Amino acid sequence: MLTPHSYVLLSTDADSDTPLNAFDEALRASGVANFNFIGVSSILPRYCRQAPLREVRNIQEGSFMYCVMSRIESDTPGATISSAIACATTTSTVGCVAEFKGHCSGTEAEREAIRRARAMVASRDAEVESIETTSATHVVTQCGCSVSLCLLLY
Repeated sequence: MLTPHSYVLLSTDADSDTPLNAFDEALRASGVANFNFIGVSSILPRYCRQAPLREVRNIQEGSFMYCVMSRIESDTPGATISSAIACATTTSTVGCVAEFKGHCSGTEAEREAIRRARAMVASRDAEVESIETTSATHVVTQCGCSVSLCLLLY
């Protein structure tokens, strides 16, 4: 079994001529465009802890990268879009990752992601030890994308 030892949070945004290109440009801006992302559900092993983005630089480009992703795209000029991720750790059980995306500010997106992460931990009869968040907000020019990621490192 693969069990992640750490996670990296990052958020980014971009605008381009198509939603797909905006997504790619956002990933390129954050330096993680050359991975194949595999979405996973929202659980962190008990001792999984946050790592800096530089940890990802050691992984071979083209590799599979497991992640929890929050992604929103829009082709409505002037629209505000945001994505957010919240990672809640506990001392007694697994940690939980919650995502949110919407037509709102990054602050609102983070607030909702935190609310969801707290609810996930509470449903496990546990208490939150810490919560780390990330978010990105984008005002669309042509086609925009906001993406937040929790990358799982093995």
